[in-house]
Amino acid sequence: MNGTNNTPILEVDTEEDYSVSGSSGAEQNDTRPEKAGSVHSLDTRERETLSPVMIGLKKHRRNLSNLTTGSGRSGSLDSVSLGNSSFDCVSNYTDTPSPIDVTTLEDISLQDEEEGVEGRKIQTNGGGVGINTTSKMSRLARKLFRKQEPVVPITNLIFENRPSNLPSKNPEEEQAQRRAYEEMVASAKRKQIAEEKKKQRAAEERHKYEETVAQCTDIWLKEIIPEWQVVHATKRVHTLWWRGLPPKVRGTVWKLAVGNELQLTKNLYFLMVDRARETLRCCKDDIEMKHISEETRDNVRDIRLDVLRTFPALCIFQETGPYHNQLMDVLGAYASYRPDVGYVQGMSFLTAVLLLNMDVADAFILLSNLLHQPCQRAFFRMDADMMFVYFDAFNVFFEEALAPLFGYFAQTNLTPDLYMIGWVFTLFSKSLPLDIASRVWDVFFRDGDSFLFSTALGILRMYQSKLLQMEFETILQFLRKLPDDMDVEELFEHIKIVGLTPRKFQHTMVELVEINNVERKGRNKSAVSACG
Repeated sequence: MNGTNNTPILEVDTEEDYSVSGSSGAEQNDTRPEKAGSVHSLDTRERETLSPVMIGLKKHRRNLSNLTTGSGRSGSLDSVSLGNSSFDCVSNYTDTPSPIDVTTLEDISLQDEEEGVEGRKIQTNGGGVGINTTSKMSRLARKLFRKQEPVVPITNLIFENRPSNLPSKNPEEEQAQRRAYEEMVASAKRKQIAEEKKKQRAAEERHKYEETVAQCTDIWLKEIIPEWQVVHATKRVHTLWWRGLPPKVRGTVWKLAVGNELQLTKNLYFLMVDRARETLRCCKDDIEMKHISEETRDNVRDIRLDVLRTFPALCIFQETGPYHNQLMDVLGAYASYRPDVGYVQGMSFLTAVLLLNMDVADAFILLSNLLHQPCQRAFFRMDADMMFVYFDAFNVFFEEALAPLFGYFAQTNLTPDLYMIGWVFTLFSKSLPLDIASRVWDVFFRDGDSFLFSTALGILRMYQSKLLQMEFETILQFLRKLPDDMDVEELFEHIKIVGLTPRKFQHTMVELVEINNVERKGRNKSAVSACG
């Protein structure tokens, strides 16, 4: 700045010059004589060269360092004309320049220094709006908006005539190649259109599903849960239940369905947790305590190992995960509450699913009542006689519903205990995708143990044709980890076709238990006779 003139200036480091007018339309009506170096003294070609730079400055005007008012223009909206372009700015900025990040312009700066380009300072005429920025800003604009070479379409490259030094292409061959190329392009377009339609259908289905879930959630929260004792056994509620519970009410409905026959309280849970944490601490520090049995130490070791292997893909139950301590607490509390049962492999998956749907105390109470159910009690207490009664019942329904597959399994000596144990211990949460397993749990809490065997038969029916083509080991591997892309609606359709009702299952179980009791008495008599 010179003397008392406070008009800001524009520093540019280009081969072109600029002028700034303080009022709109000054560029057209200004009759003042042209000064050397002003934009009016440039020829048409030079003014056109400025346009890309001005567009760049317009888009990056927020990076300009200082915009201030001139005399008689305070707080007004002025037009800044540079070359053949203009943009508006509010002329009430402070005198303090704003910093500009120029770290990305070092290569441009070095290039300009090598070319010996000198910066020029252009001052406004008549006290209009001025611009003060660095020379690197103008170089950025010139760099960003440098004229680009046109891109040659790929078709031009493909159909371009051969060089003159090569023999001409056979017309038939050229036509064949052209048709092949057109077919390739058409195929790509068809594929793209198909993918777009698929995405659109998926989005529509997702939107429809979300609307359905929202409607069902309102029904469960406002109509069913408040009147649970009255309506939970009605046909309408059972129909909604079959379709799956909304995630928002899943934990609440599970607790209501299972109940609390053991009359457990949250205070009991906290007491058991304190005891379990003390036991874990002692085992971790290898402290010798007489009241800690070898079985308890084995439980602690098994819990630690199984927690690390629980839903590893989710990465939330492992040591650094947010649910690690909660899972350890609930499993340790149950082992302390039921030392006669202790910890059994499979409990970690049950507890993990519960923790995803409710708090820790409720998960402990529900887990304890769940493992008190007849089927779970038989399996988790390793009651071999009752376990095989359940397997015999399963074989009855298996042979009835899927005779060809039942015969193939019998031929290959593939007995239910080889694959059903894992399904029952984890309620399919380890074998099925988690969202499908949660849907199975929904109906299991409605129908009871029978639905576990209905689900097993539904899975076998769904994959019957594939299983008939597999060998023994391949079948076991397949059934232990079912496909992730399983269609839940198709699975439930197969479960429905199997038609195993709770009443039918219970009637068969009663008959098999009686037969088992008779056989057990016979074995006991034979044992007594042998001893005598």
